[in-house]
Amino acid sequence: MNKKDNKNIKWYDSGNTITSLIIVTILIIIVSSQSFSVRADSSLALFSSIINHNSIYLLVLIYFIFLKFHFGKKYFNYLNVVLMFIYFLATITSLLTLVQAFSLNTVLSFAINFLIIIYLIHTLFRDTIIWKDFHLYNSPFNEITNDGFFYAILVVSVFLLAINLISTVAFSGVLISVLDCLYFILFGRYIYLYREFLDLKKLDSDNSGNFDEIAKKIDDTIEDVTEKINKVIEDSNVDEIINDVKEKVDDIKEDAKEKIDDVKADVKDKIDEINSDDKSKKTKSKKSTKKGDK
Repeated sequence: MNKKDNKNIKWYDSGNTITSLIIVTILIIIVSSQSFSVRADSSLALFSSIINHNSIYLLVLIYFIFLKFHFGKKYFNYLNVVLMFIYFLATITSLLTLVQAFSLNTVLSFAINFLIIIYLIHTLFRDTIIWKDFHLYNSPFNEITNDGFFYAILVVSVFLLAINLISTVAFSGVLISVLDCLYFILFGRYIYLYREFLDLKKLDSDNSGNFDEIAKKIDDTIEDVTEKINKVIEDSNVDEIINDVKEKVDDIKEDAKEKIDDVKADVKDKIDEINSDDKSKKTKSKKSTKKGDK
C-alpha cells in the first residue's frame, strides 16, 4: 500500500496503531494495579510484586515491544510461539482457578483465555507444517470465521466487565476491570488483523487489499463478455438460421414421407402378387381334379 492508502485506514484496522494501544493499555494496567495494591519501600519490592501479580501482562508487553524493533520483526514467528505458550499457561491457570473456586467470574475468565488460545492456534499456525501434520484444517474451530472469533472475544469481555463491575465498588477495581476489558478487545483485534493479513496474502501476494478495485475489474470483464456474446448473436442472424433449420426439417419430413409411401406401395404390390399366385395355383389344382374324375 502507498502512503495515501495508509492515511485512509481506520485506526482499528491499523496493526501498528493497535499494537501501540495494547502497549499503552498494559503499562497503565501494571502501573495502576501496583499503585492500588502495593505499598513498597523499595523499587526491588515493587518489581517483585509486578512479576507476581502481572506476569502474563508483563510477558505480553515484552512481546509487543519487541515487535516495534527489527529484532521482533525478524524473529516474528518464534515470538508467536512464545505468545501461544504464554496464553496456554494462562488458560491452564484459569482452568485450575475455575476448579478451585467455581463462579461466573472464573467461568468467563477461563472462557476468554480459551477463546484466545484457540484463536491464536487457528491463526498463527495456519498453512504451516504443524497445521498440516496435526490436521488442524479438520478442526471444528476452523469453521468459525475471523469475525466470529473476534466478536466472541468482544462479547465475553463485555460480560466479564459487567460481572466485575457488579461485584466491586472500589474505584481501583472498576478501573482495572475496564482496562482488562479494553486489553482483551484490543488483543482480539490484533489477532483479527493478522489473520486478515494472512488471508489476503493467500489470495494474492501482490494484492493491495482493495477489493473494490477487484470487484470493478470483474464487472468490467462481465460487461465485455456480454457485449461480445451479443455481437456474435447479432452477426449470426439467429432468425435466419432458425428458418433454415425449419426448412431443412420440412424437406427431410417430405423425403421420409415419400420413401414411406414407396415402401407401402412395394409391400402392397408384393402382397397382390402373392395373392394372385395363390389363386392361379388353386385354379390349376381344381382343373387337374376334374380331369382325374373323368
